[in-house]
Amino acid sequence: MERRAGPPARTTALALLALAASASGDDAIEFNRDIRPILSEKCFHCHGPDEKTREAKLRLDERDNAYKNAIVPGSLKKSEFWYRVTTDDEEEIMPPPETGKDLTKEEIDLLSRWIEGGAEYQDHWAFIPPVRPQAAAGSAGIDELVGKQLDANALSRSKPAEKHILLRRLSLDLTGLPPTPEELEAFVADESPDAVERVVDRLLASPHYGEHMGRYWLDAVRYGDTHGLHLDNYREFWPYRDWIVRAFNENKPWDDFLTEQLAGDLLENPTVSQLVATGYNRAHVTTAEGGSIKEEVLVRNVADRVSTFGTVMLGLTTGCAACHDHKFDPLTQREYYQLFAYFNSLDADPMDGNKKDHAPVIRVPGPDDEAKLTASKHALEQARKALDDSIASYDYQEPKTPDHAGPVEVTWIDDALPKDANKQGGWNWVTSVEGQAVLSGGKARSQSGEGTVQHYFEGKKEPYMVGEDATFFAHVFIGKNAPEQIMLQFNSGKWEHRAYWGADKIDWGKNGTPSRLKKGDLPKSGEWVRLEVDASEVGLKPGDKINGVAFTQFGGTAYWDAAGMRSIGSGYTSFNKWVHDERAKKKSGLPADLEKILRKDGPKVTSDEKDRLLRHYIADVDLKAREALAPLRAAVSGHEQEITNIEKNFPSTLIWKEKAQPRPSRVLDRGEYDRPTGDPVPRALPSFLPPLPETAPNDRLGIARWLTSKDHPLAARVAVNRLWQQLFGIGLVKTAGDFGSQGEWPSHPELLDWLAVEFRESGWDVKRLMKLIVLSKTYQQTSVASPEDYKRDPDNRLLSRGPRFRLDGEVLRDQALAVSGLLVPKVGGPGVKPPQPDGLWKAVGYQSSNTVKFVADKGPDKVHRRSLYTFWKRTSPPPQMIDAPSREACVVRRERTNTPLHALMFMNDPQFVEAARYFAERFIDLSDDEIVGALFEHALSRSPSADEASLTVDSFKEHLAHYRTKPDEAKKLISIGDSPSASDQPERLAAWTMVASMVLNLDEFVTKN
Repeated sequence: MERRAGPPARTTALALLALAASASGDDAIEFNRDIRPILSEKCFHCHGPDEKTREAKLRLDERDNAYKNAIVPGSLKKSEFWYRVTTDDEEEIMPPPETGKDLTKEEIDLLSRWIEGGAEYQDHWAFIPPVRPQAAAGSAGIDELVGKQLDANALSRSKPAEKHILLRRLSLDLTGLPPTPEELEAFVADESPDAVERVVDRLLASPHYGEHMGRYWLDAVRYGDTHGLHLDNYREFWPYRDWIVRAFNENKPWDDFLTEQLAGDLLENPTVSQLVATGYNRAHVTTAEGGSIKEEVLVRNVADRVSTFGTVMLGLTTGCAACHDHKFDPLTQREYYQLFAYFNSLDADPMDGNKKDHAPVIRVPGPDDEAKLTASKHALEQARKALDDSIASYDYQEPKTPDHAGPVEVTWIDDALPKDANKQGGWNWVTSVEGQAVLSGGKARSQSGEGTVQHYFEGKKEPYMVGEDATFFAHVFIGKNAPEQIMLQFNSGKWEHRAYWGADKIDWGKNGTPSRLKKGDLPKSGEWVRLEVDASEVGLKPGDKINGVAFTQFGGTAYWDAAGMRSIGSGYTSFNKWVHDERAKKKSGLPADLEKILRKDGPKVTSDEKDRLLRHYIADVDLKAREALAPLRAAVSGHEQEITNIEKNFPSTLIWKEKAQPRPSRVLDRGEYDRPTGDPVPRALPSFLPPLPETAPNDRLGIARWLTSKDHPLAARVAVNRLWQQLFGIGLVKTAGDFGSQGEWPSHPELLDWLAVEFRESGWDVKRLMKLIVLSKTYQQTSVASPEDYKRDPDNRLLSRGPRFRLDGEVLRDQALAVSGLLVPKVGGPGVKPPQPDGLWKAVGYQSSNTVKFVADKGPDKVHRRSLYTFWKRTSPPPQMIDAPSREACVVRRERTNTPLHALMFMNDPQFVEAARYFAERFIDLSDDEIVGALFEHALSRSPSADEASLTVDSFKEHLAHYRTKPDEAKKLISIGDSPSASDQPERLAAWTMVASMVLNLDEFVTKN
C-alpha cells in the first residue's frame, strides 16, 4: 500500500514536556503528556483511527491492538515497535524516511522509558471529564497551581507590576481601550486593599467590555458584513453582532449564550432576541454564483457549520472526517455525518440570491429605532388612555324614540374634473327644492382628492320603510369647468348603488355595472339632478331597481370618519336594540369576550359585563359618540401608523428556521456532494464522547444541553482556555482549536481543569471568571524578566512573569482614536466605512457587486467609531486590522506578526495621522514641556523620564524648523482627516503632530506589558 506523508511536522515542545514532568515531582512517564504527542505526530497517520490508511492492521492509538501486534510492556527486546523505530534497515525503519517524520533522540528516549515502565495507556486527557484538583478558593487557587510548577522548575513568580502598567493592562484586556489620566490618578491614589478589585468591577460594567469580548467571538464564528463569495454583496447581519455585544455586557451565562446561538429557535416560545442569536448558524459564506450547483453549495454550507461547531464548541478538528475516518482522533466518517445531520435542515434555499436578507430573516429595531419606537409607543399608550377615559366618561342616554327612528342616510356625488379644471369644482348645494326640504336636518361636506372633488350630503328624515316615498335631491351648479362625469350614490355599505351621467369611465370590477339615470349629455349649468324613489307605487323591495338604480337596503345607517365611508349595518340608535339583535345572531362577529357575554342569559349578565358591552357600543356603534370621539381615534390611528412605519424600516438579520421534516443525511463518499452512500444516517453524537442526556431532545437544543452537562469533557475546558488566551496571549492549551491527539498537552493541566470546573459550578459566569483570573498574582506580575528567565521559558508557558504581547489591529486603532479624543463611544448599529486606500475592493470585486466600489463614510459618528463596527468585506478585510482573519472561516487564535508594514501603516495611514494631529491639538496651547508630559500620560499612562522629555522636545524643534521653511507641507499635514484643522499656528501644530505620531508608534504603546 502506498504510504502518504502526514501533515507538516510541528514542534513537539519536549522542553515544555520535561518541565511539566518535573512538576509532578518525579521522572515518571505519562502517556497523555509524553507519549501520545509523539505517536500522534509520527505514527497515527498509518497506525491510527483511519481504517482506510491503516497499515499492517496495527493501531497504536488502541492499547489492546498495540499490545497484540507491536508492544510488549516491560520488554524492549520483545517489542516489534521498538525494533522498528531503532533499526538501521531503511526498508524496515519506522516512520519510513520518505515521510520526513524521523524520531529525535529525545523522543526515542521517552518511548524506551515508557515501554520499560510498562507501556501504560491512558484515555486521551481531553476526553475525560475535568475534576477539580485540590487548591485554594478564589484567585489564590490559580496562584497555587501555577506556583507548584514554578517551584518544581526552580523558578519564582515575578514582582507585581507597577500600578500604571497594571491599570493599562486591565483596561486593555477588559475593554480594549486605554485608561484616562484621571482614572490613573484615582487608582494610584487609592491605597486600599481592594483598589484593584474596584477597578476591575468598573471595567466589567463598562459597555466597552462587551464590545471587546465580542470581537474574539466574531473571529470564531466568522462574522462578516458580506456574503464572502462571488459578488461578495452586502449582507444585513449586524443585529447578530450587536446581540453578541449585549450578551457579554449583560453577562449572559455561558450555557445560555451557547444554547441560544445553537438552538434559540427550538426554545419554547422563543423571543426575538433568541431568534437573532441563531444567526450563529448562518454566519458562513454563501453564494449565488451562476455556475454553482445548489446541492454542492448546501453540503458545503452544512460542512462549514459542523467544522465551526467542532472548533468553537468542542475544540476539535472534524473536517477531515468528511472524507474518511479521522486519522488522529476517534471520529469515524459515519459519526461525522451523524453530527452533520443536526445542521442539515435549514428551511432555506442554499443559493442566497446575492440579497442582503437571504431568508429566513427577522426584523429587529436598530439602536436609533429603539428610542423612536419607545417614544411612539408611549404616545400611543397615552392616546389610547385618553380615548378609553373618554369612552368611560361618555354620557350615553338611551333614546326615548323607537329603536327604528331616525336612520341617517348619506348621499354623495363624485365630481371627476378635467385635468385643467379647478380641483375644488363648481358645486353649490341647496337645502330645499321648491320649498320642500332636502332630507330635513341635512348638511353638506366636501373632500378633495387627486382629480376629484367629493361632496357629501347627510340628511335625516322621518323613518321610511318599504312602501313609503323617499326622494333625494341635489342641485348642481356647474361653472365654466364642467365635470366629465357625475356619479350619485346612495350608500348602504356596498358599492353597487350608483347612478351617473356622462362617460362610462369607471371599471367597477366585480361590483357590477353602474346604471345610468339619464343618457346623453351632462346636466347643463343650473339643472337639477333629481332621483325620485316612489316606493308606494311600485311596491319596492330590496334588490329592485328604480330608474336604473338598485337599492338593496333601506333604513341603512352609515357614518363618515377619517378612515372613509363605512357602513355599520342597520342604523341602531338604541343600545338595548343593538344588544337584542346581536344576541339574535348565531355569531355576532364581535370580539370573543363580547360574544361570550352576549350568549349569556340577560339576568346573568353582571353590571361589569354590561358596562363592557356599553363601552363597545359607544366606541364602535353609536354615531353621535363616534363623532365626538373622532379626534381621539384619529390620534390613536396616527400613532399606530407611526409605529408601523418605524417597524417597516427595521433592519433584518439572518436566523435559523428548522424544516418541518428533517432533511435526510447520508455518508458522502470522499465528501463529494453527488456521491451519497447507503441509507440516511440518524442524528447522533460521536461515540467517544458522553451520550446525549436522557431528558434532552435529539436536535440542536439537545446538543446545547449536552455541551453544558456536568459530564462533558470539552466545552468548559475549551471556553476557559480561550479566555485565558485573551489575557495571556497564549492558552493553557496552545492549540486552542485542537484539543485532540494533534493538539498540544496543556502547560498546566490541573489549572485548566480547576478553571473549567470553577466556571461550570459558578453558573457559567463569564465576568466572574475574568475577574478571578485578573485578580490573581499570576496575572498581576510584571512582564519584565531577566535574560536567563527568557531563555529558560521564552514563551512564558510556566507563567513566571506577566503577559506581554503586541496588541491586535482593532485595539491599536481604537487606542489611537481614544487618546486623541476622536473616539465616538456609540454602541451598536450598522457597519461603518472609515477611509482606506483606493482600489482594494475593486481589485477583488465584480462590476455587478454592490461592494465593488468603496465609498468612505463622512462624519465623526461613523469615521471614528470603534473598529468592531468597521464594515467587514470578507474578500477584502479592513486593512487597518493587522493580523485579523478574513472571517471566511472559523479562527480561534490569531497569528501575531511584527513587520515594517505595521510602522508604515501607523505613520502613514490617514486615520493614524489624523489621530496624531488631534492628539497634538488637544494640548497645543500648553508649553512644550507640558505637551510632552500630556502626550506620555495619555498614551503610556506614565510621565516621561528626563531623557525622554529632552529627546521629545528636541524632536519637536527639528520638525518645527523644517515646517517653517515649508509652510505648505505643514498646512497639508494638518488638513488630513475628516475635519481639517484651522489652527493659526500650522507649523507648530504640524511639528507636534509628528511628535505625537512618534509617541503613538512607541513599542510601549503598541504592546501590552
